[in-house]
Amino acid sequence: MKNKKGVQINQMKRELAQLLETGQERTDRIRVEHVIREEKMVATYDLIEIYCEFIVGRLPIIESQKTCPVDLKEAVTSVICAAPRCSDISELYDVRKQFTAKYGKDFVSAAIELHPDCGVSRMLVLFVGGSHEGLG
Repeated sequence: MKNKKGVQINQMKRELAQLLETGQERTDRIRVEHVIREEKMVATYDLIEIYCEFIVGRLPIIESQKTCPVDLKEAVTSVICAAPRCSDISELYDVRKQFTAKYGKDFVSAAIELHPDCGVSRMLVLFVGGSHEGLG
């Protein structure tokens, strides 16, 4: 997914450079905003990948504890939060279902709705959008 987005971004940048040469300012602005959104998505994919690797490495800890370990809360809640916002990564929904079964609907809802102190990464919120007031 990251590679595909990267190729798309490079193509958009080339097209944007051509538009800049022709002086189409309104179209330029729209394209620049689109390129920025796509670059944020690639950064989001990178962050999600890091969190997923972190979670996989600590699955025995997750399995052995009833509640989410404090040192895993940011990774777990960020992956949960990303699931509906990164719908092109269908596996995130499966992960979210597993965490719902493990930690309950309230824990998952707090992450998705970005409740205060829910644990979701501020960086992820900046990348995917949404209010980050009260995030820990």
